[in-house]
Amino acid sequence: MPDVSWNTFDHLSFAGADLQEFSTSLSRLHSGIQVRSESQRNTKYQVNMVRTRGISVIASRYDGDFSIHFPASIDTAMVLIPLTGSAMVAVADRNLPSIQNKGVFVDRLSDNQLRIAGPRTHLCLRLPHFELTRRIEARLNASLRERLQFATEIDLSQGPGLDLARLAMAIHHGLAGETLHKSPAALGHVLGAMLELLIDALPHNYSQELSRDREAPVPWHVKRAIHYMHGNISRAMTLKEIAEACGVSARTLQDGFRKFRMTTPMAYLEHMRLDVVRQELSSADPEQSVRVIAQKWGFAHVGRFSGQYRKRFGELPSQTLRRIVEIPADVGTADSGRSRPRALAKG
Repeated sequence: MPDVSWNTFDHLSFAGADLQEFSTSLSRLHSGIQVRSESQRNTKYQVNMVRTRGISVIASRYDGDFSIHFPASIDTAMVLIPLTGSAMVAVADRNLPSIQNKGVFVDRLSDNQLRIAGPRTHLCLRLPHFELTRRIEARLNASLRERLQFATEIDLSQGPGLDLARLAMAIHHGLAGETLHKSPAALGHVLGAMLELLIDALPHNYSQELSRDREAPVPWHVKRAIHYMHGNISRAMTLKEIAEACGVSARTLQDGFRKFRMTTPMAYLEHMRLDVVRQELSSADPEQSVRVIAQKWGFAHVGRFSGQYRKRFGELPSQTLRRIVEIPADVGTADSGRSRPRALAKG
């Protein structure tokens, strides 16, 4: 088996020269991935991966000629940032070159293939689609009206794209040297910065709204309503009550939210509550009850709450509460002299 080492901060590293072993390791980490040789050239690979909150950051170094096949995943996106060498990403009927100054974004709504012609070094991000949605909603202070759609190519030669490439290089060195994963706080900050730079560098269907120099002034009654919701977030509220607290009619309040927050007052309140629940679940003891936490923040019907939560965050509330990813126990056990892998623990 390839060299495998683990620690308790959602970190995995492995290296070797056998593509069959490489394929086996990847397929056990992410079901359905396959690696295929494309020539008789000798192959080498070194992979360092950190996974946290559903986001995988993978620093890879390859030599050889082979392809990696990824199955479709409607909830996951992949970002490829080249550092040295070239590769080709095939998605549906398109071939996207991953070369110097050009990153690639794959929404993974269909199967895709990464063709390596080494030597090659790159940083790969695998992240839940809802994470990008959540960050853009936070910037706009409003719910998105339609599914977030990104362009496939990232300009890494200037502006936020250049900053993204430089940060990717720093992260790659930090992971390959096995130092960055030892500092959860630092890793969290640089990962957050990378996602924000990605949103700025990669065109999408909300780019124009984000690039507005100034947001139109929000009416006082909309601000007042949001303030009132925050102050009473844990108890039941009606649209009529909120409107009366703001001194306007329910229709006026509805119109204000639709125009300036692109949603309704009650939908806005629901998102606020879901965000608060998620924050508490993320720091709660795994033995705590999802039902108790949900009811604490105004969700009386737990079944309906779970559906709303999954729609917004891409996972069940119980998964947020536990957040321990199980890794098959037989990875790396062929050589008794090497470390056995362990379940990835919360960082």
